[in-house]
Amino acid sequence: MTVESAAGTVLHEVAAQAARTPEAVAAVDPAGSLTYGVLAARANAVAAALRARGVGRGDVVAVELPRSADYVAAVLGVWQAGAVLVPIDRTLPPARLDHQRRQAGVTATLSSVPPAAGPQPLHLGDVSPGDCAYVMFTSGSTGRPKGVQITHAALRHCVSTVAALLEPGPDDRYAANQTFAFDISLLEMFLPLTRGGATLVTSEALQAHPAELVRWLESEGVTVLHATPTAWRSLLPHLTPGRPLQAVSGGEALIARLVAELAPRTSRIWNFYGPTEVTVWCTAGLIGPAHDDPLPVGRPLAGYRIELLDPDGHPVPEGEQGEIHVGGPGLAIGYAGAPDLTAERFIDHPRFGRLYRTGDLGRWRPDGMLHFGGRADRQVQLHGYRIELGEIEVVAQEHPAVDLASAHVVDGALLLFVQGETAPRALRRHLAAHLPAYMIPARIEVLAAFPLTPTKKIDRAALLATAGG
Repeated sequence: MTVESAAGTVLHEVAAQAARTPEAVAAVDPAGSLTYGVLAARANAVAAALRARGVGRGDVVAVELPRSADYVAAVLGVWQAGAVLVPIDRTLPPARLDHQRRQAGVTATLSSVPPAAGPQPLHLGDVSPGDCAYVMFTSGSTGRPKGVQITHAALRHCVSTVAALLEPGPDDRYAANQTFAFDISLLEMFLPLTRGGATLVTSEALQAHPAELVRWLESEGVTVLHATPTAWRSLLPHLTPGRPLQAVSGGEALIARLVAELAPRTSRIWNFYGPTEVTVWCTAGLIGPAHDDPLPVGRPLAGYRIELLDPDGHPVPEGEQGEIHVGGPGLAIGYAGAPDLTAERFIDHPRFGRLYRTGDLGRWRPDGMLHFGGRADRQVQLHGYRIELGEIEVVAQEHPAVDLASAHVVDGALLLFVQGETAPRALRRHLAAHLPAYMIPARIEVLAAFPLTPTKKIDRAALLATAGG
C-alpha cells in the first residue's frame, strides 16, 4: 500500500516520521532503547510473521506481551498486517480474558516479537482510515466489560487533537505508564511518535514502586505524564519540583487540593474527560491552583460536540444537569459482538445526529467549561433525599489527612471508605461543616490503602468486599 492510500492513520504518520528521523530514539524501556529505524524493522518483522500465519485485513489479533519497547513494535506490526489489535492485560483472571477473546472474535495471538535486521523504513500494509484499529475493553467499573471498536480515523483524530493542546516536539518524552489494556496507552505510545518524540515504556517492576518509577522517568527526561487522580496521589511525593512536566489527569474526579500539591512539581496540569467509546478523550482544560472544587473538565476537543440531555432526549436549560452525550469523529463503531447494546448506547438523535450516551452527568458552567457530575447510576435516593455519592467523596478528600475516598450505600445506610491518617470522628466533623446532615455517612472506615483496578482507579467492588458489604 502506498503512503498516500494509508494517509489518515497513525501507522502512516509513524512511518513518515521514521523516514525523516530513522536514527532518532523512538521507544525506551529500562533495558534499552529503539530508534525509529529499528522500531520500524521490528514492526515489519511482526507483520511478516502474522501474514505467514494467514492473518490478513480485518482479522483480530490479541497481543499478550510484557511491558517493553517491543510492545510498540507489536502494535504497529498488527496494524501493518491489516489486523485489529486486542491488548491483553495478563494480570486479569483467566476466565475474564477468555471472555474478552471470545467477545472480540480473536483469531490469532501474538506473544513475542521476532528478531529483525535494522534499521528499515516502516512498511505500510492493507489498512485504511475506516478500518477498525483496536478493540479495547472497558474497565468494568460501570458494569460488565464491553469490547469497544475504534477506527484508525478516530484514533488519528484523537492523537492530532490532543497533540494540538500538549504541543509535543522532538525533544519531548512521553511516559507510557498505563496498562496496555487502557486506551490512554495508545496516546502515550503514539502521540510522541507522530511528532518525532520518544515514548518511555515503564516495566511492571517499576510500576510496583512509585519512587523508583518516578526516578527512572525523570532520569529519562519525561515531559508528559498521564495518571488518574488516584495514581497521581501515589506519585506526588516523589516528583522533583520545578521540572517541565505536563501532568494529564483523567479517569476520575480531580480535586483542587491535589492540583495545589501538584502545581509546584509540574509546568501545566490538564484535566481530561472521555469514555473509551469516544476514543480516549472528548474534553480538556488547563487547571491551576486558583481553581476551586468542583473542578471543570474543560471544553470539547476539536471536532467533538457535547450535548446535555434529559431522559426524553431534550437539551436541559443552561446551568442545569443532564446526561452527557458525545458526538463527533471519535465515536466508536460500537461494541464487539453486542449489536443490541450498541443500538442502546449509540443513538441517532433527530437533531444532533449520532451520539454516544455516556451515563455520566454534567452541566455547563458560566465560563463555558463542562462540570462533570459523576455517574447517573451513583445518584441514590436515601430517606427521601437525592444524594450524589461523588459529592461526599470530594468533600472528604478536601480534608488534609484524607488521600482517597469512596462512598457507598449498604443496607440502607451511607458507608464511606477513606485512605489516609484521619480519625473517623475528626472526618465526621469536617463533613458536617460542609454537607447537610442527611449526607453524613453512618459509618466511616479508614484503610491503609485502597484496592485499585488495573487502570489505577479505585476498585469499588473490592472495597465493599473488604467490609463484607
